[in-house]
Amino acid sequence: MNEYRDLLENELFRSGESKGRLRTALTILTDMLIELNALEIYYQKPVSKSILPAEIGAMRTKIEAVKQLVHESIAVE
Repeated sequence: MNEYRDLLENELFRSGESKGRLRTALTILTDMLIELNALEIYYQKPVSKSILPAEIGAMRTKIEAVKQLVHESIAVE
């Protein structure tokens, strides 16, 4: 989630606490959708589907971070 720290800091400065966190969360979610689509395309190829790609763990970490941002932004209001 280090790649989103600067974005969060900029959004907090520009939009305030609540809106900045929500904007950052939406950016992360959008990026995750792109990554999931790429994984779906990858798994449509005839390869071993029993191997879990390393990207799944990173995506789970992002999901938890987004949930935390959304919860914090709701608590601030």
